[in-house]
Amino acid sequence: MCLIIDNNLVARVFNGLEDPDFGELFHSLFQSGRPPVRIVYGGRLRREYLRSGKVQKLLLVLDRAGRARAVPDSEVDVEEEAVFSSDLCVSDDPHVIALARISGVRVLCSQDQALHEDFTNRKLLDRPRGKVYQGRRHRHLLVQACIE
Repeated sequence: MCLIIDNNLVARVFNGLEDPDFGELFHSLFQSGRPPVRIVYGGRLRREYLRSGKVQKLLLVLDRAGRARAVPDSEVDVEEEAVFSSDLCVSDDPHVIALARISGVRVLCSQDQALHEDFTNRKLLDRPRGKVYQGRRHRHLLVQACIE
């Protein structure tokens, strides 16, 4: 399963050993023997991730383990401009929508309600439509396959 982790939750997910909502996601990312979960990042989201030394180190661990996939920043940045210009976003995260469009990933880990609205908006993401992982009640999303 591939997903995008919003910057507002990445530290919580990466610290999620005992977190009731994100512990299972943490284990799926960092432990072998579980259904493999991979994160996808690029563009402004990659730059946001790299502001934190701890996130940067754990992202490197995931990259080396094949559990993270970088999308070229230039592709995401161009698509971000198109999303922003569409005037359809209610959130301040057109870069996340752009990353989903470029990568084909349709699962987002976020608790930002405005971003949820954008990610599930058929005019922004369709075929398939986006889904949002907000906590353990959405663990069924962890078994969905990556769209490559």
